Amino acid sequence: MISFLKGLFFDQASKISKMMEELDASTISPEIDEPFLQKTKDLLHELFQEIQHLISSGDLDIESLASNNIIRYNTIHEKILNIELFRFLVIINYDEAEVYFKKKITKIYDEINCFFQNPPIITTISNSDDYFWAFPGYDIIAVPNGEQRNLLNLPDLYHEMGHLFFSQYEKFLIGKINRSIEAFYNREIIRVDSEQRAQTLKTFYREKLVRWASVWVMEFSCDLIATYLVGPAYAWTNLKICTLSSGHSSIYNDSAKHPSDEARMRAICYLLNKMGHTAEVIEINASWDRFLKATNNPIPANYADIFPQDLLNELAENVFEGCKKIDLRTYADQIAKYDQPISRVLNDAWTKLFTSPDDFATWERSKIEEINTLLR
Repeated sequence: MISFLKGLFFDQASKISKMMEELDASTISPEIDEPFLQKTKDLLHELFQEIQHLISSGDLDIESLASNNIIRYNTIHEKILNIELFRFLVIINYDEAEVYFKKKITKIYDEINCFFQNPPIITTISNSDDYFWAFPGYDIIAVPNGEQRNLLNLPDLYHEMGHLFFSQYEKFLIGKINRSIEAFYNREIIRVDSEQRAQTLKTFYREKLVRWASVWVMEFSCDLIATYLVGPAYAWTNLKICTLSSGHSSIYNDSAKHPSDEARMRAICYLLNKMGHTAEVIEINASWDRFLKATNNPIPANYADIFPQDLLNELAENVFEGCKKIDLRTYADQIAKYDQPISRVLNDAWTKLFTSPDDFATWERSKIEEINTLLR
């Protein structure tokens, strides 16, 4: 057992050494953010030193410490995996697409007046299952490879930017929504007894309360931030994504990670109305209603008690005011200042798709080339 465990730690040290060698290679893109690269090297070096210290300490030669050493091995493994997935792979896969997105996200941050954060690193290491995702701890946003050639999905990039903003300004963005959520569910739990309803509902309500507090407020907020920044295009992109959920009869289903698609669309449309996009909301709602009828997904029991409109409205109001407090520009303000910001191009893309679908592919290609020219 001793030789086996020691071998595992030597293997970890070897893996780290190989990663550090690759990061020192001349093939690393000069466009990668230098502080990000250096921090990755530092983290790997610290882990390597930790393993070397453990090996030289003699602890691995003591049989009675085997259980403790296995825990150490797993802890170090998690650290290595974290660095590998969210730093190392980002760096070694940094290529032309990442350079393009670096320029684009820099332009977007200028357009939305985001002066309180540096633009994140955009990487194309995501896959179709994860789609767009953000890792605020490392200021990374991942998109699927090939998205540099598309426009219709890019409004979702603003949602992931929202995660970075939320991690810094949560209190400004959500206001006192958690108090309102807790008060709502406490009332519902009391009603279970007063109206002699099934006692299992208490567990149901407590579970939803936990989900609201731990994840759903954040996800709704990021939807609302994206809506604030990119306008109606975000609603259309959300509807596009919902077509995948509908195939699994999941439009009304929630999870520990996300609220239901149906509730998210209601929140998005409420904010669009508040922002003055009344005509667009009428069109979006008409398409959404037809979509719900066509997909005919089942509505879970007690659904009205999971995502009441009053809570969605309050959160939307709070996020809107929070975005104003941190001086982010609305979609309309971006147009007023820049005429053709990226957000407008994304809205134009959806308009073009609806009005001239046969010409859309050619139009999209020319628009992306136009953006590339502007970013040079």
